[in-house]
Amino acid sequence: MPPLPGFSDNPLRTRADLVQATIALLQPLVPCFSSGKGRVCVPVSTAAHFDEGAAQLEGFARPLWAVGALLVARASDPKEALLVDEIVQPWIDGFITGTDPDHEDYWGVIHDTDQRMVEAEILAFVLLAAPDRIYGSLDARSKHNVTNWLRQLHHKPMPMNNWRWFRVFANLALVKVCGLSLDDVQEEMAADLELLDTFYRLDGWSADGPWQTPEQAEKEVAAYKETGRRDTIGIGRQADYYSGSFAIQFSQLLFVRFGSDIDPSRAEIYRQRARDFGAGFWRYFDAGGAAIPFGRSLTYRFACGGFFAALAFADVFNMPAPLDNPGAVKGFLLRHLRWWARHSTSIFNTDGTLSIGWLYPYVTPCVHQHQLT
Repeated sequence: MPPLPGFSDNPLRTRADLVQATIALLQPLVPCFSSGKGRVCVPVSTAAHFDEGAAQLEGFARPLWAVGALLVARASDPKEALLVDEIVQPWIDGFITGTDPDHEDYWGVIHDTDQRMVEAEILAFVLLAAPDRIYGSLDARSKHNVTNWLRQLHHKPMPMNNWRWFRVFANLALVKVCGLSLDDVQEEMAADLELLDTFYRLDGWSADGPWQTPEQAEKEVAAYKETGRRDTIGIGRQADYYSGSFAIQFSQLLFVRFGSDIDPSRAEIYRQRARDFGAGFWRYFDAGGAAIPFGRSLTYRFACGGFFAALAFADVFNMPAPLDNPGAVKGFLLRHLRWWARHSTSIFNTDGTLSIGWLYPYVTPCVHQHQLT
């Protein structure tokens, strides 16, 4: 497995370095686009537990975290701006075909507890981050299609976990970008946020769902002895990177950035939870930037440092030491990224796309995760 030029050999110290690394990660995906640019299919021999259309939407949507970051950064250098425009254009085009029910790249109807719900948060993020570049560039019909696709999440049954954030952000994008009235979504958004807030435990940490009671734990043990399954109760004790960089804290901080004007009191609660969480979370990273590998979805790799990126993006002030100034937050993020660059010789496929695994291709943890979640 070769290293990836532009990432593996990148010092990751300046803004230009980060732009180069981001483009290097996105570039190998360009040949994987469908002809209509609405789907991305990485040529691997694995499969997911959901349908292929949802899987190809996932391939399209997950890189939008990087696309949105490039667009919101607003390059001032003409050469850099040209590179950014070129690399992000397929994703902008994909919003047209992916939301068009008459196009073969259509992302599909969103059903109850559908994987497409997961991708809706990322689609909403890039709409919120760069409304003029994405939504503003569309014609009236395409704007209508984007709005209708996101509205499919309304009133659909969803798991009682971090998934509720996906609908919160879909509704934020519908109101702040697509022009829906807040009155149309406020009741549902409030209900989702109230449920999410019940997951809070202490010291800034939230569980990824309701916390299993001792009585439920006893029932689960009894069911396991009888059935061999540990998921019969449907409620666990999930507290891992989903509590922080992958989902809960990350989404709370995005809400601070994009939703403070809609719910300022809740945004302030999330700022304080970020302070409480940050007071201890920095200890999960050593002096060289390595993160403790534990919990689910470790194949997300350098997303373990996502809390620090979201913290900077949300501009949370009065953080406790050692995160009490922007340079310190930047240092934790960049040391983590540099650690991955130094240890990236076996994490990429031969075509430059990321493999499934941690320091090398390894599918087993992903299989175990699907059995547990």
